Amino acid sequence: MKLLITLLLSTLALIVYVKSSYKYATVQDAVEPPIDYESDKYKEAEVWFTGMGRC
Repeated sequence: MKLLITLLLSTLALIVYVKSSYKYATVQDAVEPPIDYESDKYKEAEVWFTGMGRC
């Protein structure tokens, strides 16, 4: 009987651990689109970016 309870608890703990690890391992679909180099925002900020050099 002790063996059955120990086996049940360890299996339950393993299932909870695997489910929680899947939550952290999943990749989110919130991918930002690439920079639109033809947009006006980028062209206005390009001078600032090129003037920064190595910071």
